[in-house]
Formats: sequence, C-alpha cells, structure tokens
Amino acid sequence: MDRLKVALERLDVAIDHLDAAFDHHKARISAERDELGRALAAAQEAEAEARAVADSVSARLDTAIDRLQTVLED
Repeated sequence: MDRLKVALERLDVAIDHLDAAFDHHKARISAERDELGRALAAAQEAEAEARAVADSVSARLDTAIDRLQTVLED
C-alpha cells in the first residue's frame, strides 16, 4: 500500500507541474497574441496614413499635370 501511496503522490506532483507549465504557456501565448494585435493595429494605422499621403500626392500631381498641359497647349 505504501508503494501505491507514493506513486499517487508522485503522480499528483507531476500533474501539478504539468498544470503549471500549461498555465505558463497559456499566459505567454495570450501575451504574444495581445502584442501581435497591437502591432497589427499600428501597421493598419500606418498603412492608412500612407494611403492618405499617396492620395494627396496623386491629386497634387494630377493638378500639376493639368496645368502643364494647359501651358503647353497655349
């Protein structure tokens, strides 16, 4: 009976270690997911700003091209 009791205690300790490792892994994954979410949001914001700048530059170039065509036609 002592061997069974010792084996069950060792099993309980092993299960506790596995639970702790799983909880640590789950917390790490959650932190990584949060960090990736923040990085994605920042990248999307930067992309939106770049798109706005590109649209502005495109409009200004169109205006400059139209002016040049008008000058060249006269």
